[in-house]
Amino acid sequence: MIALGFTWILLPLGKKLYPPKEEKKRFLRRHLLTFNANPYFASYALGGVAKLEEMGASEEEIGKFKDSLRGPLGALGDNLIWMNLRPALLILGIILAQALGGLGALGFWLLYNLHQVYLRARGVFKGYALGGKLDSDLRSGYYPKMLKWVSRMGAVLLGIFLVLKLNERIPEKVENVIIFLLLVFLTIFGSRKNINPNYLLLACLFSFLLAKWIEVLI
Repeated sequence: MIALGFTWILLPLGKKLYPPKEEKKRFLRRHLLTFNANPYFASYALGGVAKLEEMGASEEEIGKFKDSLRGPLGALGDNLIWMNLRPALLILGIILAQALGGLGALGFWLLYNLHQVYLRARGVFKGYALGGKLDSDLRSGYYPKMLKWVSRMGAVLLGIFLVLKLNERIPEKVENVIIFLLLVFLTIFGSRKNINPNYLLLACLFSFLLAKWIEVLI
């Protein structure tokens, strides 16, 4: 999975802590075992493992620590990044690109990457500071609040995009009016209920297909 990249990042620490060749080989072997998590949140494990290695924790203790993080870091990262943050910023990027062209696309690229670099850096520093107790940061209210804010932001941005996109075509046909009202309802409902932007996008796609079907029948 991501064990090779994980080990590569830890390699300078291994060279510093374990100068003898045999000890360095053992260090590499234990970190090249299967490890997987969301790539944006794996930095928590990196920071925590670096701390444990410096403290002289046993190989078994470090292995259990890494295994205990695979599920939580994967689930939290997938939910926040893939299912909420990326689609929300993608909608914003489309709006900016339509308004500003290439500069809008560049704005999306900057916003997305600045945010993910911040999350990676936060994970390294928090993981190293907390060591084996980094679950206290994952269980805090920071990420639930971020998830709630991002999901609402995605719903609002989708509503703005739909208004801008459909405004020119609404008066043309009855089905456009129906679909517009349905999409406005979906975005308002999604914003109030913190519905995942991915689900809203799928609902909108289904609505567009429904409009086309109505158009054929009429």
